[in-house]
Amino acid sequence: MVRGAVLLLLWLAGAEMLREEQVERSGFCSWKCMKFVQMWPASFCVALGPRFDCVVPESADSWTIHGLWPSSVMNCCSCWHLFPSDLMDLPKQLAQHWPTFLNASNFKFWKEEWQKHGTCAGCMEALSSPSKYFGAALDLRTTYNIDRAFQRAGILPSCNHSYQLQTLREALVPILGKEHQLQCVTDGQARQILVQLKVSLFSNFSAGCLEEEARDFSPYRPCENQRRIFYFPPNQKNPRDPCP
Repeated sequence: MVRGAVLLLLWLAGAEMLREEQVERSGFCSWKCMKFVQMWPASFCVALGPRFDCVVPESADSWTIHGLWPSSVMNCCSCWHLFPSDLMDLPKQLAQHWPTFLNASNFKFWKEEWQKHGTCAGCMEALSSPSKYFGAALDLRTTYNIDRAFQRAGILPSCNHSYQLQTLREALVPILGKEHQLQCVTDGQARQILVQLKVSLFSNFSAGCLEEEARDFSPYRPCENQRRIFYFPPNQKNPRDPCP
């Protein structure tokens, strides 16, 4: 009798926890589009404040992943944690293609990205676990390969040569279409520097999803058409000023 009552209480507690988890996850699918964001490592530290210790690893010589972000939602489920075992055999690829440029562990960065954005993607079967979410981002980097698109167009990193925005955009149209955003920062010499690219995706990962942009609190802004754009090469020794 007592044992039965204990089992009933445990079942009720478990059911209540499941109900609370379902309620917390109920906002997962309120988004229409998701942003796939890639970062140019050579420019990341330029806009970073002095209180941050910025480090660009030697291996970061190509465009890296900044994030895969369902639009207009964040932190959808505090109960859905990320553990190293969730990433299975992905850490080596993630360390190369989705590294942190702060003096912190890569896993800490991935954990923050999962908690903030990955938990909001869980309503999609293709993104319904950490390994699927991070694996999909790696696949998207291959599909939307900025390095290859720029190289084919003869657009190469340089401290001396700059580009028109239209030239950069035209190089990306074959893989991204016209609905993408190149973002820049301005350095201490008033040069406009390419730092990031955002492409808005449908739930099937195809480009071109359109919706109203949420307010952007990052220091990166859409590159200005009237100013030429520098695409600096990596400088691991002086990442805050790669081309003095």
